[in-house]
Amino acid sequence: MARKRTIQETPDERDRLMDVEEVAEYLNLHLMTVYRMLQSGVLPARKVGGRWRINKQELDAWLETHTGGTRKQVLVVDDDPEVGRLFKRALQPERCTVDFVTSGEEAIKLVSEKTYDLIFLDLLLPDMDGARTFAQIRKIDPDATVVLVTAYPDSELVSKAMKHGAVSLLIKPIPVAEIRKLARSVHKRVPRLNRHGHA
Repeated sequence: MARKRTIQETPDERDRLMDVEEVAEYLNLHLMTVYRMLQSGVLPARKVGGRWRINKQELDAWLETHTGGTRKQVLVVDDDPEVGRLFKRALQPERCTVDFVTSGEEAIKLVSEKTYDLIFLDLLLPDMDGARTFAQIRKIDPDATVVLVTAYPDSELVSKAMKHGAVSLLIKPIPVAEIRKLARSVHKRVPRLNRHGHA
């Protein structure tokens, strides 16, 4: 999961060239992920003496453009439009952009097109249950941070879905404070590479 480390910087610091290890640490990404992003031309970089070098100012500008700035991207999947409105109201002060869909199929489509920082997934959906939806989301985005939402915490669906690695379980009615706490706990992510090597 990518997050930018906060550093007090001088003008010289902003202009300096970083190596691959420094970029991996700065973005909190695995070294091989950074190499793939460099080789496919996703990150702004140049080769100096056969080694990749990345200008910190250019990297920060790239981050601002490609991760939606500082706003976190949140997906809410629930068949009740009132729940969507609740999440939008709760997350507006947290600088989050909220996408709301009412079916598993719509959720899978959005996750395949966009990298979300946080996904709230209801277990009872009209087209496919939340456990199946979660399994599909995991195939597309193995690092997705998913919070399950249910009014039935003892249902078999909960244990089925938890096997896919949910970070938390929210019980309806959902406390606004808990939604905000979860949103604050996640970091901005760098967009995934698709199979063509583009972000």
